[in-house]
Amino acid sequence: MPYAQRNKNVLHHPLQKIMSKTSCFARKIPLNELPQWSPWPERLLGIKGWQTPRRTVEKIDSEYDKDKYADCLMFVKRQKEIIDASDVKNYELRSGNLGKICISRKGKLYEMPADRIADFNANLLTKYAKPFMKKVDTVVEIGCGYGINLWELSKKYPGKKYIGGEYSKNAIETASMLYENSPLISVKYCNFYDSTYNILEQCGANSKVLLITRHAIEQLPTAENVIQTLSQYFDRLVAVVHMEPIHENCDNTLLGMMRKKYTKMNDYNQDLLSIVQNRNDIEILRNDYDVYGVSPLNPTSVLIWKPKEKQRKIT
Repeated sequence: MPYAQRNKNVLHHPLQKIMSKTSCFARKIPLNELPQWSPWPERLLGIKGWQTPRRTVEKIDSEYDKDKYADCLMFVKRQKEIIDASDVKNYELRSGNLGKICISRKGKLYEMPADRIADFNANLLTKYAKPFMKKVDTVVEIGCGYGINLWELSKKYPGKKYIGGEYSKNAIETASMLYENSPLISVKYCNFYDSTYNILEQCGANSKVLLITRHAIEQLPTAENVIQTLSQYFDRLVAVVHMEPIHENCDNTLLGMMRKKYTKMNDYNQDLLSIVQNRNDIEILRNDYDVYGVSPLNPTSVLIWKPKEKQRKIT
C-alpha cells in the first residue's frame, strides 16, 4: 500500500508534466516528515516490531496468488460490463480512496495525488521501452501479473506480440478473461526458478524480443538463476529492461541507508546489479537510480542491458 494521507480535494495536472517536471508535485517533503506518511521509520529504528519474512515460493504464493490476484480475479468475475486491464489496476490500487501519497524521485520526496499512480506507471514504462520498440517484434514480461504492462504497451505499439509469464494461477486466469479478444496478448505460466522459460522458447531464435521485469525480481533472494536462464536466449534478446528496486544503487545518505535496511528487513533482492555487472557476456546500457518510488524506501530503478554482439551471433 502506498504511503498516504487522506485528502478529498485531489488536484489534477496534465500527465505529461508529471514525467518532465518534479515542480508539478504538490510540494517537496522533508525527510524528517516521512514518519507522518509511513510506519517504516519506526520499524527501521526498532521502535516498533517487525518480523522479517522469508521470500520463499510459499510466501509469494500466499501474498500474491491467494491474496492479491485472487481478489483481482473475483473483481473481474463480478463485472457485468466489459472492463479492461486499467480497471483492474485501479481496483488493485484503490487510489480513489487516498488523497496524496509520498513518492520519491531522484533521492527527493514529494507529495503526489494518488490517482496519478496508474498513469504515471504507464508513462514511465513507455519512456524506457520506446527506444527498442521499432527493433523488436515481441515483448516478453516475466512476473507480469495479469499483464497490465503488456496491455499498456500494446495500446502504444499495436501489431506486436505481447507474451507474459506469471507464477500466479489466479493472475493467469484474470489475464485470460481480460484478453479473450486480444490474440496478440497472452499470459502463461512461468516460474523464475525454472531452468528454462517456455515463453522465450516459443519465441524462436529468429525473434527479436524486448524482455521486461517490473518489481518482480525484487521477490527473489538472488537473481543468479534468472540471469543464467536468460543467457540461454541471448540469440533472441534485443534488450532487457529491469524496472526494479536496485539495492546496490542505494548510497550512504540517510535515505539510502534506510532503503538498504528496508530491503534487508523485507528479504528483497540485493544482488541483481552485481550479477549483471559480473557477466562478461552482458553490456549495461543504463542504470538510473530512483526514477520513481510509490514506496519511497523501495523505489524503482531502471537497469537496461543487452547481450554483447558476439553472444547474439554465436548462440
